[in-house]
Amino acid sequence: MKIRLLGINMQRAPNWDRHFSIMGFADIGLPDMETTLRGCALARLGGKIVAMPPKVPGAKHGDLDAISWNVHGDFAQKVCDVIVEGYQKMGGEMPPSSPQAQQNRTNTGRRYAEKALRQDDSQDNDSGLRRLLGAGDAE
Repeated sequence: MKIRLLGINMQRAPNWDRHFSIMGFADIGLPDMETTLRGCALARLGGKIVAMPPKVPGAKHGDLDAISWNVHGDFAQKVCDVIVEGYQKMGGEMPPSSPQAQQNRTNTGRRYAEKALRQDDSQDNDSGLRRLLGAGDAE
């Protein structure tokens, strides 16, 4: 099936720290079916980039969609590939290889470990504790 990209509306600053973030909305054409789908979402869902079907304007949560597809299916993957190609050509920001929050946690742990190695706060001297407890050998 041939899929044409008609246009993309990119989001300015996607939040990569979240489990789900919209990267943009695209209009695609399906010439074999003589159909145009407006407002297909390009999203990052749990570390993967997926294409989601358009939503009906004004629909409430739980309402049936006019169009739906399996976001992990073959058709959705083909739509996603077409949208991602256009998204990258237009200079869209791709998500980092590892989520930013995870990277921040890794960096924090590394800095903490380095600080603990550099820091010597004379914790090995237990003479005060021995004196308090009345144990011998306190100087």
